[in-house]
Amino acid sequence: MTGPVKENPKTKLALMGGRQPRWPLWRLRVWQLLLILGLTIIVGRLYYLQVLKGPELRERASQQRQQSNLLVHRGAITDRHGLPLAIDTTRYDIYVHKDLLKVGQEQAISTLAQICHQDPIKVAKQFAASSSVITLARHLNREAIDELTALNWTGIDVVPRSFRHYPEGKLAAHVLGYTNYDAHGQGGVEQAGEGLLKDIGKIAKPELDGHGRPILNSSAAPITEITPPLGRQIELSVDNYLQHLAEKELGAMCVHTRALRGAVIITDPLTGEILAWANYPGYDPNQYSKYPYEVTKNWSMVDVYQPGSTFKIITAASALDLGTIREDSTFYDAGTLKVGNRILHNHEPGGHGALDLLHMFIHSSNVAAAQIGLTMTREQFYKKLWDFGIGQETGIELAGESSGLLLDAKYWRPIDQATTAFGQGAIAVTPLQLVAAVGSVANGGTWVQPHIIRRVYDPKTSVTEKWTEAKRHTVLSPQTASVISKLLAESIAQGTQMAGKVPGYSVAGKTGTAQKSIAGGHGYIPGATVASFIGYLPYDHPQLLCLVVVDSPQSEGRWGNTVAGPVFNAICVEAARYLGIPPASNLQLSAKDKTQTVAPSVLYARELVQAKEKSESANDSE
Repeated sequence: MTGPVKENPKTKLALMGGRQPRWPLWRLRVWQLLLILGLTIIVGRLYYLQVLKGPELRERASQQRQQSNLLVHRGAITDRHGLPLAIDTTRYDIYVHKDLLKVGQEQAISTLAQICHQDPIKVAKQFAASSSVITLARHLNREAIDELTALNWTGIDVVPRSFRHYPEGKLAAHVLGYTNYDAHGQGGVEQAGEGLLKDIGKIAKPELDGHGRPILNSSAAPITEITPPLGRQIELSVDNYLQHLAEKELGAMCVHTRALRGAVIITDPLTGEILAWANYPGYDPNQYSKYPYEVTKNWSMVDVYQPGSTFKIITAASALDLGTIREDSTFYDAGTLKVGNRILHNHEPGGHGALDLLHMFIHSSNVAAAQIGLTMTREQFYKKLWDFGIGQETGIELAGESSGLLLDAKYWRPIDQATTAFGQGAIAVTPLQLVAAVGSVANGGTWVQPHIIRRVYDPKTSVTEKWTEAKRHTVLSPQTASVISKLLAESIAQGTQMAGKVPGYSVAGKTGTAQKSIAGGHGYIPGATVASFIGYLPYDHPQLLCLVVVDSPQSEGRWGNTVAGPVFNAICVEAARYLGIPPASNLQLSAKDKTQTVAPSVLYARELVQAKEKSESANDSE
């Protein structure tokens, strides 16, 4: 019996054809796996770029082929009736390559200077400079370009640019803002609406190569649009006529009184729409570079001031709504009031005895207003002022708005509470904030966000894409707002002041003459005042609210009644006629004086002052 036959390696090799494998079989498998993995990565990357990221990359490629060479016009800004306040036109910049000109230098200088309306001496200096390319002119109109084209000279580049034009000149300049040389909005609606004004939507645009030449694409339909695409248009709530009226009357008074600056804001208190917004001094946005920032900024929403007696409207409304005073409450005005170690005075020397709310407004008593402020706790007073929008931005659509000043209640002393009640102390406001706050009283107790943009629409279709919706919140009960409005109307009807006496109309309003505080310091500038008047009409169903502020008038009479009052009266007489507001048939307001007796609320106010004095002394000793 024989054993198993052993395989001879040489025999195996002969059976395989006489060839021995170079690598082991496992190495071949590794390379196969690596090739498959690499192919998978390539296919996955292609899928990611062409399928998942395809639309985005196509959009980016399209933008790169259009970004710098496509001329786009900003949308127009109009008033509420569609009258243009800011429009774009095409202007041209001219560049000359001196070495490419085929004509003599003297002839080139003379001809180009004449066509481009340049000084020949200045052009000759440019030609004499070492630079091979000179900027001959900017913002030329089409007529000049046609003359240059007719020359058929080589070496002249004509670059079209969008050019912003303000056809009404200085009108509403602080609301509009302006655009700089790079066509970027600066201030006003131009800055706030930058994205909208440049939004041309999804329209067909020519695709250009790096040299600005059209890219021919047989698969795409030809583009027949020859005018630059236009951005979205913005319609303001401003009325052109009322804006003219406000700027004219404000400017006349500021010039007459040699005032530092002034502002007029006219609104519809029910909707929050700003119908006119004037600032003095004005500027021409067509020539913005000639004016300093102090002139071009919209100071009536950027800078703050202490409003003085106009703020008594807010104080009385707050206390009445909280129930710390009643409609028939009276307060004793001895001419002075000691709070802590400070003595408060009325604006005019002397007291007025026992005053009810009506006569507090008529006499504009600081002493009575301070007592009203002290009837509330500091937390109550602070919370009400916050509800009125004091110490926070209104949310107007424009950039750069100030939040004003409202000192935290935990830092209030009794003297701060008392002086805040008549518009000084722990607060400082912008004129825009005061308009919104008093508007809350005028419209029945609802704070309505002021706004300047009425709607945004597509210029091609005129289809509105966005209407402005004002934010709202309740501040007062309708009963409180009605009582305060009636008291303000009675105070004007019975008072001797001229401010607010608009023939045929029942006006609710209040004057203010505030001391002007030292910027960045403590105390007040001697003799400097901020004169103001705020009012609305008709008082029982207001359709128009107007604030007039005149900063640092230099005339002999520097009061709200004699400086701001006439401006308010002149504007409202004409504005009421223009808006078709019907005059009142007869103003039925009570003319009899209240009994001049000291009501219990006066005694309560005195006790409250004494208690707060003791509390302040205890805090000081600690």
